[in-house]
Amino acid sequence: RPSPPRKMVPAMGPPSASYMERKRAAVGRAKGSTIDDARIAPRGGFDTPDVKIMSRGATPLLPRSTASSADSCCAACPCLFDFASSCWLTGCVLPLCASVCCTCTLACAGPPCSPCTTPECYMSLERMQSAVHNHVALWKLQHQGEPSAGCPCYMCCGCLNGCCGLFWVLMDMWTYIGGGAPITFNSVFGRSAGWTTYTRRQAWFGGTFALSSKLCIADADRVNKQLLDGPMDRDYYLGVHPLRPMSFDTFSDGKKSFPLALPSGACPMNGGAHATFHSSFGRYLWNDKAAERMQASNPVVQRAAAEMKHNFAHAKRAFEAGEDWGGLWFVDLFCTRLVFWGMVGVDMGDDPSSEVYRTAMWAQNNNPATSRHMVVPPGEVIGKVYAAQIEEKVASLRKIFAASPALADYEPLEAIPEDASELRRADYHGHPPRRVSKAEFIDQLVPATIIAGLLGPKTLANALMMSFFGGLDIGPLSTAEERATPQCPPPGFDFPFGDDDKLRLVILESLRLAPAVYETVFLLPEESSVADYAGLGPKRFPAGCPVMLSYVNTAFDPAIWGNTARDFDPYGHAAELDGPQARFNGFNGVGPRGQRACPGRGLAMAIMLHMLNAIDPHERVFAS
Repeated sequence: RPSPPRKMVPAMGPPSASYMERKRAAVGRAKGSTIDDARIAPRGGFDTPDVKIMSRGATPLLPRSTASSADSCCAACPCLFDFASSCWLTGCVLPLCASVCCTCTLACAGPPCSPCTTPECYMSLERMQSAVHNHVALWKLQHQGEPSAGCPCYMCCGCLNGCCGLFWVLMDMWTYIGGGAPITFNSVFGRSAGWTTYTRRQAWFGGTFALSSKLCIADADRVNKQLLDGPMDRDYYLGVHPLRPMSFDTFSDGKKSFPLALPSGACPMNGGAHATFHSSFGRYLWNDKAAERMQASNPVVQRAAAEMKHNFAHAKRAFEAGEDWGGLWFVDLFCTRLVFWGMVGVDMGDDPSSEVYRTAMWAQNNNPATSRHMVVPPGEVIGKVYAAQIEEKVASLRKIFAASPALADYEPLEAIPEDASELRRADYHGHPPRRVSKAEFIDQLVPATIIAGLLGPKTLANALMMSFFGGLDIGPLSTAEERATPQCPPPGFDFPFGDDDKLRLVILESLRLAPAVYETVFLLPEESSVADYAGLGPKRFPAGCPVMLSYVNTAFDPAIWGNTARDFDPYGHAAELDGPQARFNGFNGVGPRGQRACPGRGLAMAIMLHMLNAIDPHERVFAS
């Protein structure tokens, strides 16, 4: 007698109708696109597997008797059968458990817990933790909230049911926390600089890897192409951190208004609001009047420079004498003064008890205000503890902006400005400027000022000033190459005081080696693939997958900076740092170009130039 025919048994029991519909749709649609060849475009350059429902296990070939038993078992207890046969165990659960163990080990491996850990030992532990995170993040990124994501079975009355249950919430949070753990441990505990996490992962895993539950792109060509004119919907991602949408104001129609989260480029959801904010900022906040206010001859600028010079000299004498020099608080004060003066024409004055002074200094010391926007639990706690203070200060900041000279004549844009660049016009995406009222524009301006307008300049200014106070220590758990990389102008560097063109190069080179912002994020507009994900081969990612563009890695890319990529060489790198063909990503653009380029770049550079010229021992710009 012929042997009985073999029977195909589904690995997860009879498929549901919704599953079959998804499968047919997946097989029938085009194969998507690739993040390859410096673009996000139709696929090319390598073969990738067909689209698969990654949460489904393999389909075994079983004898009839076994198949009948399996059918009976599945019918009697589908949860147990699905649990045992799903690749969820090996693709998700085991890496997740390993990630927790590796992260805890890494937390205890260096200071303050184990101060005797060697760099070699710590590096091996960080690499292991990062490798495991690549697997955890892969599962999470390939299952962007699908019903089949997470646990494949219905346990505990459904509380672990897929993306809607407790398991997926915990996994989502852990992928974010575990993915960013090395950055936190290195920077908070002083083990090494935060940027080393990015460069190490590229050295270990190539140009595409996971970082803090996001797909990280590290090579300059792909990053620059996307920054120039690529479709970018950041949603509520801000670099490493996700944000809480309910913490931000919205337009009158309920649509999001936070400028850093507005979509740009050829996104279907881009209604022109991002380009409108940029154009309004240029029209009212950084224009010819603002540039005139920021001239070295302006009395407010001169008073700020004199104050800066006095406080710097006092701190420098104390530092050289080996005394407590008090830190760079005077740099924060200087930057805050000139941000408010240059951007909105408001003079903080010299009275620390005045409302303007207190509100401005609160805004620059923005930990409570910034943390309340974060998704992670500490942000929730901080937001509640400081809720009354935050609301009071934000209301005061709105009042200051509303009464400022810069916005006195504010009117909504009626048409695209005639002097708008081609990239800016394209950013309107075929829409007219959004009619944003003065109150709505101020609602946009307040969080952007707190999170970016004040934090960015003072971070860069602190790195520059540390050149006069011994430089920046990278930390003991770093490689020899990392320790040899200057994070600011090397102590003893001959600053070209009085020569603004050369000083501008020094500022940009310092920003390259010690970036104030490590990355930007956007969501994939369509299903896409990468040629090699973390050394694991070609992988596909669905639309909506968060992608991180790393400024740190592009700053050290030899394809741009050559063999001196890790040297402080502002004049040798001049063509790439500044000018029409520059490729430096220091202000969220490619040189000065790009649809998402920082609209306050000119103001920030003017503040840095005034700060350095203020401490010129020869007083070539600011006389006593």
